[in-house]
Amino acid sequence: MEFKHISIMPQEVIDSFSSLKPQSTIIDGTLGKGGHSKLLIEKGFKIIGIDRDKEAIEEAQRNLKGEITFVNDNFANIDKILAKLETKQVSGILLDLGVSTYQLENKERGFGFSGKLDMRMSSEGQTAADIVNSYSQEKLEKTFKIGGEKVYFKEIAENIIKQREKKKIEIGEELLEIITQSMPEQYRRTRKHHFASPTFRALRIEVNKDLENLSLFLDKFQSCLEKDGILSIITFHTIEERIVKNKFQELKGKKLVKILTKHGMPASKQEINKNPKAIHAKLWILRKK
Repeated sequence: MEFKHISIMPQEVIDSFSSLKPQSTIIDGTLGKGGHSKLLIEKGFKIIGIDRDKEAIEEAQRNLKGEITFVNDNFANIDKILAKLETKQVSGILLDLGVSTYQLENKERGFGFSGKLDMRMSSEGQTAADIVNSYSQEKLEKTFKIGGEKVYFKEIAENIIKQREKKKIEIGEELLEIITQSMPEQYRRTRKHHFASPTFRALRIEVNKDLENLSLFLDKFQSCLEKDGILSIITFHTIEERIVKNKFQELKGKKLVKILTKHGMPASKQEINKNPKAIHAKLWILRKK
């Protein structure tokens, strides 16, 4: 299957690092296919490209030429990664917290509404199927409440418990049917986006410990960033936004950083028209003092 993905807010990302000197090193902590890194390399930057998805690293290695070091790891381990590379600090760090089109559309990866329930960014840890078949009702409710915008989280959790007593839930279609039966038809028909998206996203967040990893990274990045270094993060939903915004404000309060995008910069209307997946994207930028 072709590795498809359109990089979000490419010009805004390039502009966010415009204060850095050419030949400076930037960490791309969510390398993916390498769209953002390609543009940064063209601007003369050196890149440390990190991704925990081995397939993404392999694709980026095919796509990218220039001064780039590839690392198959989790950006939450940024301090350990730099220690292994014998690098103390870098000039810039980029995180794009979105999921690639390739991952969403590849049934073998199990991120979408069909195919096996996997959702792992790497080959380690619990799958989505493990979670829906083993978590208690209370734990399922908490997972769907935190990561799924509180959308009928109790009803969905309760119906998962009932269904798995009859048969193990193994594929996306089975979970989609449970979600469908857990909410009124009127609600389903009036959604701008697919009614099951919040629940599937909540599962993906739980499987990959996305929120924990983001919080871990935000606690570590300062020691890895030079004075006047730039951190740019693209978020895609309110949970990520809240974590990033709160941490930025905390660091600002301690006079450790200057926030360059107070409310997060949205994608342009032109970009959203070309790529509807950019509609919820926001770019958050700070400079270390």
